[in-house]
Amino acid sequence: MAILDGKLTALDINDSIKEDILEYIALGYRVPRLDIILVGDDFGSKKYVEMKSKKAQELGIKGVVHTFDGDISQRELSDLIVELNKDEEVDGIMVQLPLPNHIDEKYVLENINPEKDVDGLTSTNLGKLFKNDSTAIAPATAKGIMKLLEDYMIQIEGTNAVVIGRSDIVGLPTAAMLQNENATVTVCHSHTKNLKEICKMADILVVGIGKPEYIDMEYVKEKSIVIDVGTNKNSDGKLVGDVNFNSVKDIVEYITPVPGGVGPMTIACLLDNLMEIYIKNVQK
Repeated sequence: MAILDGKLTALDINDSIKEDILEYIALGYRVPRLDIILVGDDFGSKKYVEMKSKKAQELGIKGVVHTFDGDISQRELSDLIVELNKDEEVDGIMVQLPLPNHIDEKYVLENINPEKDVDGLTSTNLGKLFKNDSTAIAPATAKGIMKLLEDYMIQIEGTNAVVIGRSDIVGLPTAAMLQNENATVTVCHSHTKNLKEICKMADILVVGIGKPEYIDMEYVKEKSIVIDVGTNKNSDGKLVGDVNFNSVKDIVEYITPVPGGVGPMTIACLLDNLMEIYIKNVQK
């Protein structure tokens, strides 16, 4: 078994971002800017926003966090996004999910200019991704998974890939990107029958179901590549993934650890998306 070390690959991406920013500033251009919208006081959301904002600042990106109480109206939120769309100093806009129940997430996300949609969650960018359009901005976690596989020179073409989970953020875009690289992809979800048998056929298994250590050796093919997207706490309060690492570690060829696998890649690829937008903007 070998570890797919997301921290190392993310470090390379972050170093490249930092170098690019310094080069553009030396040429007289402004710094890139990311605006993050945080609604409510969900602990996990606040922590994720803090991590993203901190990493952005470390790399030389101007991170602006717009914080609102949980009772903000959908109209107020949408009006802010419209204003940020108009602001030429703003390169990327992201809304930290989930939003309170009274707000329609899809409606709010659709207000983001697709060219500033750093999370890649507008229907425009998801549609482009599913059509294998190279101009698509890909959701950061899915992009991070693909970059990790690429960095470790893992062949995707011709493989059987199984993705457990069908969210717009992880499951569906990851499946689309694997298919775009000529894998044969099966997407599984809570209504899938014979899940173990399907997973056992996977050369590449991507798991994002939010159930701590749910996937064990009975689901995993020997010499397969396992990508664990889950971030959970077990009964001891320890951070674990959706895959039982100790159960599968002796039979897989590669596996992402939790923490230190997909998580660092998500933040790195979010900021990589921002840089792609920024470079287009300053070169206009």
